[in-house]
Amino acid sequence: RGRVIGAAAMTWVVKLGGSLHADPALQNWLDMLASFGKGKVVIVPGGGPFADQVRVAQRRWGFNDKTAHHMALLAMEQFGLQLMGMNSALVGASSLSDIQRHIAESRVVIWMPSETVLSAPDIAANWNVTSDSLAAWLAKKLDAARLVLVKSCAIPAGARLVGLAASGIVDAAFVESCGELSCQIEVVEKDAWERVSLTLTGS
Repeated sequence: RGRVIGAAAMTWVVKLGGSLHADPALQNWLDMLASFGKGKVVIVPGGGPFADQVRVAQRRWGFNDKTAHHMALLAMEQFGLQLMGMNSALVGASSLSDIQRHIAESRVVIWMPSETVLSAPDIAANWNVTSDSLAAWLAKKLDAARLVLVKSCAIPAGARLVGLAASGIVDAAFVESCGELSCQIEVVEKDAWERVSLTLTGS
């Protein structure tokens, strides 16, 4: 599928790591994005503990990566439902057209990815591709202005994407997934929400 024609030029894609699922910082991020991201922000939920259970089940039962990929997408949607439950201003969207419509309505969107990703032949169905790379894929489709990954771990000052991938902070496919992106890419720590809010409100 091609890019969404007419997508908002200033759209931000913000991936909230599933490792934040029980962290107090998560509420700060959701409240900030819901307040300042209307008509601009699409949130990509990580898989977190929900995806970890898929890994456990795969190791136990040995089912293939295609099955695990589908289950991990549903894990992202579980975290997405949690996010919507934590802030009622957030709205879920499954398709690219629904995302575009909600952005045009000045909403802040939670991407529920399984429908779109499972129908996209260019997305590999393995563990090298996690919500990091899916966020980059979505940013490309939406012709986004900015891609932000929010992580619960420390981010070394001046770190390059290649180094972040080598240390496992971003997934193995992320650098390649960002290859055709023309937008700004930022990987931030969980406590950066105030700094990011200043950039968001000024963009």
